[in-house]
Parts: sequence; C-alpha cells; structure tokens
Amino acid sequence: MSVLLYIISNMIHVYAVYVFIDSFLGKSVLSRPLRVLTYAAYFIIGTSVWLASGEPMFNLILNIAAPMLISLQYEDFLMKKLFGAISSCAVCMLIDKAAVALLKNTVVSETGLIQGITVLLASSLFRHHQRNKNELPFRSKYSWFLIFTAAGTIAVGVLTVSETSSHDCFIVIVLLCINFLNFYIYNMEQKEYATTSKLKMIETLNNYYRNQLYVLSSSHNKIRFLKHDFKNHINRLKELVDAGDRNEINEYLRSMESAVVEKKEYSFTGNNDIDSLMNYELSLASELDADISYEAKIPDRLNITSFDMTIILGNLLDNAVYALEQTRERRLAVSMVYNKGIIRIDIRNTFDPSHKRKYDGKEHGIGLMSVKSVLEKYHGRLITSSDGDTYNTIITMYDSAPSGDV
Repeated sequence: MSVLLYIISNMIHVYAVYVFIDSFLGKSVLSRPLRVLTYAAYFIIGTSVWLASGEPMFNLILNIAAPMLISLQYEDFLMKKLFGAISSCAVCMLIDKAAVALLKNTVVSETGLIQGITVLLASSLFRHHQRNKNELPFRSKYSWFLIFTAAGTIAVGVLTVSETSSHDCFIVIVLLCINFLNFYIYNMEQKEYATTSKLKMIETLNNYYRNQLYVLSSSHNKIRFLKHDFKNHINRLKELVDAGDRNEINEYLRSMESAVVEKKEYSFTGNNDIDSLMNYELSLASELDADISYEAKIPDRLNITSFDMTIILGNLLDNAVYALEQTRERRLAVSMVYNKGIIRIDIRNTFDPSHKRKYDGKEHGIGLMSVKSVLEKYHGRLITSSDGDTYNTIITMYDSAPSGDV
C-alpha cells in the first residue's frame, strides 16, 4: 500500500514541477509529446531510484538535476532556468520537511502524498498568477543572488533541519518564506524591466517620428522651392526640346528629381508607422555606405500596433545595422508584402561570421526572444538562417487584432 501511495505522490510531484516550470519558462522548443516524455522519464527514474535505494540524498540530487535538464528545452536565458530549477527543488524539499516534522512518521507523510498535493496547489496558484501575463525575457542583474539564495536554503535545510523535530518546523517556514521572497524580488524586477522597456520603445518611437517630420519638412521645402521656380524650369525644358538635345533634357530632369527627392526618404507606403521606422533605420544603414534594397507593399492601415511594430522591425533592423558596422561588405535588403491578411517581412544583411556580439550589461534592444513573444500575439513566426556572410530573417504574421498585451 505504501509503495502505491508513493508512486501516486511522486506522480503528483512531477506534475506539479511540470506546472511550475511550464508556467515560469514559457514556450518549449520540443513538441508536446516530447515534452511530456521528458517529464515521464523524470517520474520513472525518480520512482525507480527511490524504491531501489530509499536514500534521501540521491532523491535530492535527482530533484535538482532533473528540473535543470528539463529546463534546457525551454526558450529562455540559462540563469532563469537555473533559478527556476533550484527554487522548485528548494520549495519541494522544504514542504516535505515541514510535512514530516508536523505529521511525524505517518503513512501520508512518509510516502510524500501530502507534500505532493501541497506542491501541486502552490504550482497551480503560481500558474494562475502567470496566466495571461506575457513576460519579456531578460537577464536579471540579480540572477546569481537569486540562485545562491535558493541553493542556500537547500543547504541550510539539509544541514540543520531534523525531520523528527517539530521545533525545526519554524526554520523550514522561514526558509520557505525566503524562497517566496526570492520570487517577489524577481517579480518586482520583471515589472520594472517591463516598464523600462516600454519607456524605451516610446522613446524610440519618438525618434522615428521626429526623423520622419524632418524628412517631410525637407521634402516640403524642396517642393516649395521647385514650385517657386517652376515657370523657369518649364521655359528651360522648352529650349532644350527645341534644340533637340536629349542628353541635356535627361540631365536637367535628373537635376530636378534630385532637388525634389529627399535622400533620407526611402519608404512611401502611406503607413506612418512603417514609413517613420524604415526611413530612420535605412538612413542609419545609408550613413554606413551600405548597398540598400527596399520594397514595401503595405496598406496605409494595419492592425499591428505601433508599439509592437517597433519591437519587431526596430529590433531586427537595429541588429542588421549593427552587423553592417562590423563588416566591410555592406548590403541590406528589406522586403515587406501584404497579401490576404498576411504580412511577410524579409530582411537580408551581410555580417562578419567571426564577430560575436557579447552581452556587456547594456541593452541591445529587446532581442529575438521578445520578437517571438510579440509575434505570438499575431499568430506569427520568426525564421532566421545564415548563408556565408549573409544573414536572413523571415517574419510571417497575421494582420489581426493582438490577442494580448506584452
């Protein structure tokens, strides 16, 4: 009977770990059947080791190592994975010690049934808190502090807490509170980061629109000057036509065109968000003497919000311009096509394969992971590849109302 109860409790425990990690780390790179298979392997190995040895230390090591290995399948930063794996182990272990200290050597405590149910309730509450809350992935400046604190509670619990002493239950509760405080600090930093990111996006949008106003103002002035001298230009063209000098006519028309067209104006879709963003980013590439190719067939109105478009296009083009700075062969090609409610964006840029961008503690945009997070709101996807010195980025998404807020 006790063996059956242990198997059931371990099944509940593994499911609770699945609920927590899946809620905390988000999207997995594996398909659902393969993801379930990894947790099934965790359950089978954990149950077999415990039934074969009954050694608590083996169980502790397995309950730390298994969540760490499982977390590798998720799309997130390594530090966050470590924090999630070690914290989940700490909470599970401390709840187990608290249950044994309170209930003594009863069947439900020895088999871990009460502990499993408690951990599952805690994980379910955490999932409810995380539901409809799309986090922007980030590298926390407190990562090592959070990981060290969680690991420290495990060490203190193993070295000082006696499972037969009800007095030590107080220590366990304190250690549990420390772990919950860890998550509170993480949550507060996440909120601060989300606010900072939005402010930076707003600042970026302002830069785009300010640049667009400058471009439009320059174009308007050029047209006004040309209009002022329009009669003189017509008379000069008539003289050239009468003289039959086609070369002079073509040269004069090119001069008129250069006088009207603003060099920093690349995008003329009529969509203010797209035009502002593209004119700004492509002007940066132009300053690097890059060979620029740009084509856009986009309606003047889209259901993609300005904020989300800035995250998607702004981040990817920032990365492309940065890559151009690091190489001598500078080519940038951008294509945007709208067809039957689907938007496809192709970005190709040259880069130096030997140059690796390193994280230096500063923000380099939100990153590809956040782009993917935003694309999920529009049922889109991001595909990246490289071919020699050319980096290719393809985005497809639906022009639909966003399904949630970032």
